[in-house]
Amino acid sequence: MSFKKIVIFFKILIFAKFSLKFPDKKKILLFDENLEFFLMKYIPKSKYSVLFSRSKNYNILIILKLLTKFKFSQLNYFNEYIKYVDPKVVLTFSDNYPIFYKLKVPSKSKKIFAQAAYRTASKDDVFFYSKNLKKIKKLNKVDEMLVFNKKIGDKYKNFINGNIRIIGSFKSNAFKVNLKKKKYDILYISSWRDRNKDWKLTDTVDLQKIISAEVKLLNHIKNYVNKYNRQITIYGKYKSDKEKNFFKNIFEGSNWSFKVNDRLRSYIICDQAKLIISTVSTLGYEALARGSKVVVFNYMNFDKSTASKNFCWPYKIASKGAFWTDEISQNSCDKIINNVSKLNLREWKRVRDKNVGQILKYDEDNKILKSLLKKFLK
Repeated sequence: MSFKKIVIFFKILIFAKFSLKFPDKKKILLFDENLEFFLMKYIPKSKYSVLFSRSKNYNILIILKLLTKFKFSQLNYFNEYIKYVDPKVVLTFSDNYPIFYKLKVPSKSKKIFAQAAYRTASKDDVFFYSKNLKKIKKLNKVDEMLVFNKKIGDKYKNFINGNIRIIGSFKSNAFKVNLKKKKYDILYISSWRDRNKDWKLTDTVDLQKIISAEVKLLNHIKNYVNKYNRQITIYGKYKSDKEKNFFKNIFEGSNWSFKVNDRLRSYIICDQAKLIISTVSTLGYEALARGSKVVVFNYMNFDKSTASKNFCWPYKIASKGAFWTDEISQNSCDKIINNVSKLNLREWKRVRDKNVGQILKYDEDNKILKSLLKKFLK
């Protein structure tokens, strides 16, 4: 056993919780607790059980069964757990977790994943590993893959066997659209991250390069706000004083405010904005699908290594359009924000649909997901 595995083993022993009774047998098994609160909007807690997958919770009796078979591994643990529960549906919202693709489920069970965020081919995201995953495609099966759009579905089909259904964002779908009441003038969706100084997105793009580009954009937005007497609200990514101070250093003296992230109200907050400014945020795509007016600044367009960060990837669209641009200049910033601001919602919908209609979908109240669950749970 390697030193790294030994460290992981002892961390599990010290920090993980252990259950001393067999798992509850339920018709739905949620693989990974990630985003469980969205499932609870549709399925009562009593109707499903959770298979924890992040070294937080282990079932001792399942482990003992594995030890008697001399087959102890993470994948074998998950498979044995699923075999015991014998669910009709194994569902996850961690679509970027490759071990889920390899899980073995009972013959009458179905595996479903719902895409939780906009995926890219940059380091640490799922499509970065496409080549390696394609080599083991015969092991990868997901019966129903619920994805944002067709192109993302095609990417998954390259290395996973299964059916693709286009639903947009299941998270956004869970909240009814209401664009009538406006509370915020301009809402900027933060893409701030608390990373180590030596972090790199790619071999050619480091943290400092990203921060410099974002700061340049934010200063242009600040100048716009001051020039046109607009009010801007920064919608934070985290509940972090460091994040707030990052924006304070730029916007102090302007008509601005900082709103702490409220995950379950994010879509309501976006609906209440007259105009949204987004960069590389999943929430920006979701707001577009919901009908909000969104301006997208693609400041991540550095070189080929960050191509998957381009707006609407893996679709290939122009670098500049009616409401998006990779030109981060003061003139470009002023022009595109003013042009979108002038559009009424009917005009905006026509512009949006003409340019990116095929990329976005909103399945109100997750009718497709609910229909599948009803079908498989019979």
